[in-house]
Amino acid sequence: MARTVMVIFGGVSTEYLVSLRSAYSIIGGLRTAGYKVIPVGITPDGDWFRHMGPDEAILEDRWQEHVAVEQSGPIRSPRDFVTALCGCLPDCIFPAVHGINCEDGALQGLLTLSGIPYVGCKVLPSAACMDKAHARKLFREARLPQCPYVTVSRRDIARRPQAVVARIAKICGYPCFLKPSNGGSSVGTCKVERESDLLTALEQVSQYDQTVLVEAFVDAREIEVSVIGRERPSTGWIGEIDTSNSAAYYDYQAKYFRDDGARILMPAPLEEPVRRKIRRLAIKAYKTMGCTGLARVDFFLDRQSGAIYLNEINTLPGFTPISIFPKAFAAAGMPMPALVSRLYRLAMQDFDQSRRLEHV
Repeated sequence: MARTVMVIFGGVSTEYLVSLRSAYSIIGGLRTAGYKVIPVGITPDGDWFRHMGPDEAILEDRWQEHVAVEQSGPIRSPRDFVTALCGCLPDCIFPAVHGINCEDGALQGLLTLSGIPYVGCKVLPSAACMDKAHARKLFREARLPQCPYVTVSRRDIARRPQAVVARIAKICGYPCFLKPSNGGSSVGTCKVERESDLLTALEQVSQYDQTVLVEAFVDAREIEVSVIGRERPSTGWIGEIDTSNSAAYYDYQAKYFRDDGARILMPAPLEEPVRRKIRRLAIKAYKTMGCTGLARVDFFLDRQSGAIYLNEINTLPGFTPISIFPKAFAAAGMPMPALVSRLYRLAMQDFDQSRRLEHV
C-alpha cells in the first residue's frame, strides 16, 4: 500500500507565493516516487483546506477554487484536525512552507502535538534559526565566524534614533545591510549606502519585525551548503549565487521573480581546501543549532581576504526549480523523487528516535 504524505503549502507569511512553487515541485517528486499525496493549503488569512484539484492550480495560485470544505467528526486535538482535513491519518507530513508562522517553530509546534512524523527541524531549532539575532548569539558561542553586526529594536529606532545611528556607524559602517530578525527569502531586506538614508530604511525594515539586524557590508561571494540528516548529516554539492549586475543584491525579487536576477553555479568554483572548510563549518553550524532533517547553511566568502563568514541557516529551504537545495542534491546524484523519499525516511527515523516518556 502506498504511503500517504500530507503536503502543507501556503501560509500566513510574506513567502506565501514561494511556498506554492516549492509545494508544486515537492508534490511532483512524491508522486513520482510512488507516494499518495494529500495537498493541504493555508490561505493568507489562515484558513486550512484540502486541495482537490490539479497540481498546476497550486502553482498558479488557483488552488482555492478546488477545495474540500466539508469536514466530519469532532475535532478534539491537532491529530483530529489533521485527520479531518486529509480524510485519513497520514503517515507523514511534509511542510512545503516558508517564513514567519511556517518555519519559525509555530507550525512545528502544531505538528509535534499531532503526534505524526513530519519532515524538517523540530520546534527549537526552527525558532532559533529563524530569529537571526538569537542565532548569531549561538553562532558566537560556538565560535563560528560572522561579519560585524548589531541589533536594534523598533522602540529604540523611534525613541533613540541618533544613538542607534552612532552605534551602527561605529560597528558596521557603510554600506550596511538591514534585515528583519525574523524573516526569510530576503523579504524586507535593504542595503544602505550612506548615513542620511539609514533612519528611513530602519523604519521601513522594522515594519517586518520588532528587531532589525544590521550587518557590515562584505564584498563577498554567496556560498550555500545544503544539508540533510540527523546525528551524521551529509551535504549536497556546494552552490554559489552569482547575482547579475542588474540586481543590487540577491533580494526577494532576484531570487524568485526575475529571470535576470541571478544564476546558480553548481558546483561553486572553489579551491578544495576552501570547499572542505566551508563544508566543515556548515556541518558544525547545523549541529550547533540542533537541526534535523534538512537545512541550507549560507556563507559569505570575502573576495579580497578569502575570509569565510556564516550568514544564516534556513530550516525549510526552497524547493522551486531555481532553488539551490534540490539542485545541490540532484547534482550529487539524488534527483527530486529520491530526495523527498530520503527526507520521508529521515522524518520517520527522527520520530522513532525522539519518542520519550510522556506520562508518569
